[in-house]
Amino acid sequence: MNIVRDLYLGWTRLEHGQDCPLPVWEPQLRMDEGRRGRLNVGDDPHACTAEDCGHANLFGRFTVRLVCRSCEAVHIISGEDVGIYSTTAAAYGYGQAPREVEGLWLWAGAQIVPGRGGEPREYLVTLTPRLPAQAADIAGTICHYRTTGQHPRWQASAVADPDGPYGDATLRWARRRTELRTIEKAAAWIATQYQPETLEVAV
Repeated sequence: MNIVRDLYLGWTRLEHGQDCPLPVWEPQLRMDEGRRGRLNVGDDPHACTAEDCGHANLFGRFTVRLVCRSCEAVHIISGEDVGIYSTTAAAYGYGQAPREVEGLWLWAGAQIVPGRGGEPREYLVTLTPRLPAQAADIAGTICHYRTTGQHPRWQASAVADPDGPYGDATLRWARRRTELRTIEKAAAWIATQYQPETLEVAV
């Protein structure tokens, strides 16, 4: 299960060249085997002391290549023992357009049951339709949960506060509301937290 925060925050944007006329990446993936050490030519395990090493001389490795044929920028990403799977934006929780509710934009996380349809488990909430990329872009969160009686409910958090009582090390909130029966009601509650307070003045 992907945490919605990690789907949107903490990623590095790979840039095109300056003034690229057609900024489109051509992605390619290569998977092969590497050998540890030039002299390890047999099948005998090598003798390193790393606890997490399987001590095999051959290891799986991958290379992802992003090439822009317009500005000729190239990014190479490589590593070992990679896991690769294919899914949909709805199941994964990233890649969909935001949902506008109550003047806010809701950015979906992974589905409650990935691949089986239904609502996402969590949403990041922003005040603008711009894709969130850092904690300062987030105005709130909406999370699905079930009561002790197994009734579906939504929890809303709003008003960023580094010392707030709710959230985690990345996103902390000053206010939270639970027992909300729909996403629309959760979004409406968050929206009210950002409306200017009005004071009645006696004349």
